[in-house]
Amino acid sequence: MRLLVMRWLSVSGLISLLLASQAWAHINIEQITGNTMGTTYTIQLRLPGSLVTKQQVKALVELELERVNRALSVYRADSEISEFNLNDTGKPIPVSERLWDVLQISRNVSAKTYGALDVTLGPVIEFWGFGAKPRELQHKDRGQLELARSKTGMDGFTLDSQAVTKVIRGLEINPSAVAKGYGVDRVAKVLDGAGVVNYLVEVGGEVRTRGVGVRGRDWKVAVTRPQKFSLEIQELIKLKDMSMATSGSYVNYIQSDDRQLSHIIDPTTGMPTVGSLVSATVLHRRCAIADGFATAMMILSVERSIQLANELGLAAMLIEQTDMGLKTYFSDAIYPFLVKQDEF
Repeated sequence: MRLLVMRWLSVSGLISLLLASQAWAHINIEQITGNTMGTTYTIQLRLPGSLVTKQQVKALVELELERVNRALSVYRADSEISEFNLNDTGKPIPVSERLWDVLQISRNVSAKTYGALDVTLGPVIEFWGFGAKPRELQHKDRGQLELARSKTGMDGFTLDSQAVTKVIRGLEINPSAVAKGYGVDRVAKVLDGAGVVNYLVEVGGEVRTRGVGVRGRDWKVAVTRPQKFSLEIQELIKLKDMSMATSGSYVNYIQSDDRQLSHIIDPTTGMPTVGSLVSATVLHRRCAIADGFATAMMILSVERSIQLANELGLAAMLIEQTDMGLKTYFSDAIYPFLVKQDEF
């Protein structure tokens, strides 16, 4: 899912380095890697004795990731979401557990973020060239953008009895804002079912942990400095039975004159975000929810996002680009998760 994969290149690169060093530090930590959703995945885990082998775990994980892709990938013509987007019957369309879960999560996060998260922006995302089709903006105009916007809106579909009904004709759902986080959650479910109680799952930078890592300590994951290709650590976060997602505007963008137009689209305007916020990190027990909130906070102002995080008790970190350099903001709930500089 390329729309939100690019935002993770610098983050996932450093995470991989950190995880590799952890794996080497303790003989009982195993590592499983692979490709999925247009990016990579890494799993660090302690295997539960002889109950399951590393090869069996990888096979189960890859089967589940294929199921997630088959349900949610807008880049596969045979996926469930692609077939749903082509369906304009106006009648209830039965959907899989995976698509239903993602739509429910998206609707809940959208309601709590004043509509900032909108997974119905498929036509607008394609207009700007951040979707499955090649980018071509030379022959597009405001009228075409408004036509695309007319086919969007979180009230454009209803959910009832494991079925989805399109209210707006031409509605197209692009679940990329939560898909990788949801993939992480599904892999974690597989590991739980296999009896694994200590693991870290990472898909394209989205992370979920359970138990402890090397030497029985909490897992530590880096948020890199929000600059393209940077591997410098901005903050180190300790996670135990928690997930973390980071959304950023500094990797995947369009250069327009002297402005960078982000791949993150503002639902209220249909335009790429151009604000000063360059990175939003959110912690939550479910990675898909953290992913959704991180994307939404890239739309909202810094002040509104921190206020929202404090009201909901969310652990969040925002990084803003100012004339004086980068400025970091923390919600009240994130402080217990921050690793001090002398603990790096």
